[in-house]
Amino acid sequence: YLPKYHQSLEQYNNITNSLHTDLHEIAGHGSGKLLPNVNTDTLGVYYSTIEETRADLVALYYMADPKLKEFNIYDDDVNVEQAALAQYVSYLTNGAFGQLRRVELGNDLTQAHFRNRQLISLWVLQNSDSSKVSLSVHDGLHYVEVHDINYVRNQFGKLLSEIQRIKSTGDLNAAKDLVMNYGTNVNQELHAECLDRINKLDM
Repeated sequence: YLPKYHQSLEQYNNITNSLHTDLHEIAGHGSGKLLPNVNTDTLGVYYSTIEETRADLVALYYMADPKLKEFNIYDDDVNVEQAALAQYVSYLTNGAFGQLRRVELGNDLTQAHFRNRQLISLWVLQNSDSSKVSLSVHDGLHYVEVHDINYVRNQFGKLLSEIQRIKSTGDLNAAKDLVMNYGTNVNQELHAECLDRINKLDM
């Protein structure tokens, strides 16, 4: 990660990773109605990825909401914007290439959680103003940079709206397009870089 994110990540990354999981499971999977005569089978093999994408997006969108302090989910001394920044940088980095440390070089993604994280990350990075959020190169290495937390949150909300529409209406073609265009194919250059960086850490 870039040095400018070190303090936020060190202070809030563990907290927001746990919060993301909680919001994903409770608010994410616990929401999202289907229209009459639509069922989960309508999306076929893409349903699991779409549902995991939806749950992650619910968590990412709401973890930046100041109301979480009112609900005592965040402690009073937590800076909500910095907490969201830590999770946004961490999540987008992991989804764009960090999770590839667990994938054999040359393989594409087939598992729903891998697909959904890459889908969200690549969609945001490829459909956003690069002055607000970007995948940048520094000294030959790739890093995610978040310059506008509210903008990124709105991008998560925009994608969430489309994912919810897909689930609610059973739009198989739109589900397939998103999963195949953003969630499946692996950038082999980024994959090789990820493995090389991890190997140098000797973890």
